[in-house]
Amino acid sequence: MKTISAFLLSALIAAAAIAGAVVFLSKMCASDVPAGPARATPRLPIHFQNSGSEAQNSGAIVEHAVLTRDGLDALLRNAQAKAPAAAESTWLRRFICDTRITDAILAAIALFLLLVGLFHVLWMRAAIRASERTANLVNEGLISSQRAYVFLRELQVAMTKNPLNDEIQTCAIQPIWENAGTTPTRHGRAHVNWKYFERSVPPEFDFADFDEVGNRITSYDDYKPLIIGPRATALSPVITIEPAILRQVRDLQGKLLIWGWAEYDEVFEDAHRHRTEFAYLVVVSGSPASHVGFSQYRLHNGVDGDCMKQPTESARPV
Repeated sequence: MKTISAFLLSALIAAAAIAGAVVFLSKMCASDVPAGPARATPRLPIHFQNSGSEAQNSGAIVEHAVLTRDGLDALLRNAQAKAPAAAESTWLRRFICDTRITDAILAAIALFLLLVGLFHVLWMRAAIRASERTANLVNEGLISSQRAYVFLRELQVAMTKNPLNDEIQTCAIQPIWENAGTTPTRHGRAHVNWKYFERSVPPEFDFADFDEVGNRITSYDDYKPLIIGPRATALSPVITIEPAILRQVRDLQGKLLIWGWAEYDEVFEDAHRHRTEFAYLVVVSGSPASHVGFSQYRLHNGVDGDCMKQPTESARPV
């Protein structure tokens, strides 16, 4: 259908070009030289020649008429001034006016072929771009279905209780990461934090990272590596919570927040670095405290573009 449209459009343009050329030539090459005045048939001159004796007898003075060069030039100038001006003929005018109808037809055919080729080139470029977009979409779909995808699988809780009243005596919480993709992670890093806040979590809290003794981490080398194979899991360090803190959380005297993140690269080239964040509040119930659960916090939960912080590019090898 596109080929037929290209032929029809090119034929219409070529026909219009022929019609325009005919009109242009008819106006350009029309004779605009004004017609000269009609010349009357010249009369035959009558010459009289008297003999010398007659001229002498009549007493006339004989003078010989002499036409000088200056007089001849003056006559020529007068004749040129009185003659009608001829139309100027330039080389472009001669070239255009010498064009034949066969030349115009050949030019129209060449224009027709040129337009058809141009339309085919444009449509070929559009087809190539469409095929490239399709190939990119297929490639992105293949990568997204096979790339590593790390998320927090669960917060595993291990407790020991008092056999008399079922109160929690020790509580250990261990986050578990899982890779749902079919390829392993590369250059992975992960970290998990926890902190008890009096009453509530302050709105200006920046979810900073702390080490085992509570100091803020400032160097990327202090983070532990994260290596997860295809469809496998990885364990984070265990968090030990004291029973007194659990009782305060149960009595709504404060909030216990656990948050963490994981960063990793894909095995595919030219892929951006990924990041996963999580944050949960610990919920304690029972009297005495006998059950520990979790509630997702309103901030610091997301993947890649939904994360609060950007991935650290320094993990990539130089």
